[in-house]
Amino acid sequence: MAKKARKETSAPPAKAGVVILGAGLTGLVAARELLRAGRRDILLLERDSRPGGLLKTNRDGVTIDELPHLFFGGNARAEKLFRRMAGPVREFRHRLGVMWKGGWVDFPFQDHISQLSLEDRRAVLRSLLERRGGPGAAAPRDLGEYALNELGSGIVDLFFRPYNEKLWQTPLAGMGYGWMAAKIRLPGPSGLADSILGIKDGGRPAPAPHASFIYPRRGGIESLIEGLLAGLEPLRPLCGVEALSIDPAEKAVRTSAGTVRYDRLISTLPLDRAVRMAGLKECYPAAGRLRATKVACFHYALRAVDLPPYHWIYVPDPALPFYRLTREDLLNPRAVPGGKALIVECALPPGGSVAGLERRVTDGLVRSGVIKRRDIVRTWLYPHFPAYPVPHVRHGEDVPFCLGRLASAGIISAGRFGEWSVYNMDHSIEAGIAAAGKALS
Repeated sequence: MAKKARKETSAPPAKAGVVILGAGLTGLVAARELLRAGRRDILLLERDSRPGGLLKTNRDGVTIDELPHLFFGGNARAEKLFRRMAGPVREFRHRLGVMWKGGWVDFPFQDHISQLSLEDRRAVLRSLLERRGGPGAAAPRDLGEYALNELGSGIVDLFFRPYNEKLWQTPLAGMGYGWMAAKIRLPGPSGLADSILGIKDGGRPAPAPHASFIYPRRGGIESLIEGLLAGLEPLRPLCGVEALSIDPAEKAVRTSAGTVRYDRLISTLPLDRAVRMAGLKECYPAAGRLRATKVACFHYALRAVDLPPYHWIYVPDPALPFYRLTREDLLNPRAVPGGKALIVECALPPGGSVAGLERRVTDGLVRSGVIKRRDIVRTWLYPHFPAYPVPHVRHGEDVPFCLGRLASAGIISAGRFGEWSVYNMDHSIEAGIAAAGKALS
């Protein structure tokens, strides 16, 4: 086969009014806001061969997102932008489950204890009766202590610890808990009592912000990126150009294609990388404590799948290499024409390799009865690093310290990785809007 000619990367201009590092969701939204405010001297640099960051879709005869994404949350401004840029959407009430001892439990796990075996229910109830936390108890120091105080050791040992340590590849004692409120509502004493007894309280708030969500009707999640790009015309990201270092004093970014001077700089790069690129040595200890997960996403195009109609499924079992399954065909019936689509996510330990992982994933799916080998049409692998910033136990001091030093150096750091936070899509959109506002000020 003849080799394709290598596409040459255009050199960036020597000067731009606003330089944006990273053309993911936050960077593209920031560029859009700047254009709407009348700025035209914008340079958008992207290391990858195409924009989008984590919001890319496998369109190799299918329509499966490289990493599962959907829009939820109560932010009306962000939702309005999503709907305008992504086009027509489907609206859902979530149906979620937990793969549990050869069967299934509805999610959130802690809200459905009545679905467990008598032995497991007894362990949960006993741990709650033995719990010694109360008004005079010391404040929890980490996620492990917080979960024990809120849920008791029964739920923590059965589900919370094995699932979260599998996902984050970090002991609970090494993680903070401030991020939890944005992800899940814990039931409290009354809710736990109802959960054990199987009482459904229709007046209780939704257990998670993704209880309702929307998803594009066509094109997968990358349709959002395509809508944003169309709205930026004639501005286009300069792809294949990597930022190598930042000189705050000279207001210059050295890239793989040349040096660019700027008046204002927005960085959506990982926070630890940005402080090192800018040579902010006082931040190095804090930046060195920042960690992110590495996630391997396997796509399965299937003739059939044996799963309940859950949109996605949590898998705490340490014997299985994956932590979550997403039924992409339930989100998008056209994901695999005439078939089913399954996204399987695996979190790798630091230094972990994907070598042999697909075989272990397929073996686990077959052993669990989810699929049959004869029903596999095709598979794909998409590794992501960084995928999710780990909310480590010193997150509340390390991240603001680094952000403050970057701001003092005239660098606006924004987005999931730029602010090193467990951001949903609405947060990332708002981060882009806020970054543009700072650049305009």
